[in-house]
Amino acid sequence: MLASLCSDGLRAEEIMVNGEASAWAVINQGRQFGIRYIPEMRVSHPLAEGKDIDGEISLNLFGWAPFDSVKDFVDNAQLKLYRLWARYATSHLEVRLGLQKINFGPAKILRSLMWFDQVDVRDPLQLTAGVYGLLGRYYFLNNANIWVWGLYGNNELKGLETFKTDEHRLEFGGRFQHPLPSGEIAFTFHRRYLDSEDWKRKMSHKPELAKGSENRFGLDGNWDIGVGLWFEAVAGNININRKEDLWQEFLTVGTDYTFAIGPGIHALFEHFIESSGAELFKQEDVNRFSALSVDFSVTLLDSVNAIWYYDWKEERIYTFVDWQRAYDKWMINLSVFSNREEEAGLYGGTGFLCMLTYNH
Repeated sequence: MLASLCSDGLRAEEIMVNGEASAWAVINQGRQFGIRYIPEMRVSHPLAEGKDIDGEISLNLFGWAPFDSVKDFVDNAQLKLYRLWARYATSHLEVRLGLQKINFGPAKILRSLMWFDQVDVRDPLQLTAGVYGLLGRYYFLNNANIWVWGLYGNNELKGLETFKTDEHRLEFGGRFQHPLPSGEIAFTFHRRYLDSEDWKRKMSHKPELAKGSENRFGLDGNWDIGVGLWFEAVAGNININRKEDLWQEFLTVGTDYTFAIGPGIHALFEHFIESSGAELFKQEDVNRFSALSVDFSVTLLDSVNAIWYYDWKEERIYTFVDWQRAYDKWMINLSVFSNREEEAGLYGGTGFLCMLTYNH
């Protein structure tokens, strides 16, 4: 829905009201059904030539219940603020303030640079909680760009974080991306302070931490040389006290290619390594995962996506297969999956998911 309001003879204000409704049923160890509605309103107002201000507000209303306990649906219903931000933009600059989504990096499935979001590639809605903060981005004429952000008041775990952030302390960082022949390279930095109570709960043998801090460094690049190639490398240093540090390291390497078979079969492979220890590059606790994804269109309306995950430590394969039919406003997803029993969310364990989505 679009409305234009003329504020004077030269300027117009546009208001867009949209919504996304979804319903799902999942049969796994949880056996539940649920519904969700995300109403969204966007307002934009042009200023001088090439300059605009706009904003968005959206809510996340959802509820769920086990199949055998429908009466619990109301008790499990929640209403959360999903997005609330305002932005000033020109042809080279944008500044956005409020509850927003911040993500970056070329990896698709096993993301080392999943710092501020928790987007799951298996989720057809691509939902993720936002972060409260100020984000500025400047775009140079040669397609290089620089990001600067400051976050405040985010007390839940974000991305791949192990320890929560002190919501009363400012966290800040930045990112610089520069084009290369057939690709791009970027460097990212972030600094935050840890929640001491969360630290004590998870690291009881280190109760002396008062205001621990983390400096996180990331380097990533991607190239298109007939096949797609990319990597993400991250090192995070948690300062425990004057004598001790904890290093967390993440590495993703990936490639993809579209085969000219029928409508085109797109294959993607990523390998992910995470490790931690007292010293950088001295791996003590190591986990390795690989993912292979294959997707293709069956008809103009139907597509199939299959993902196989391999856990090198447990020597186990996990699978996810999704069939999607998409209309102009409707979308149907049928998924079968086999994952770790302890995994949280809709895709934990082994099961079947049916989801119906409507956009207006």
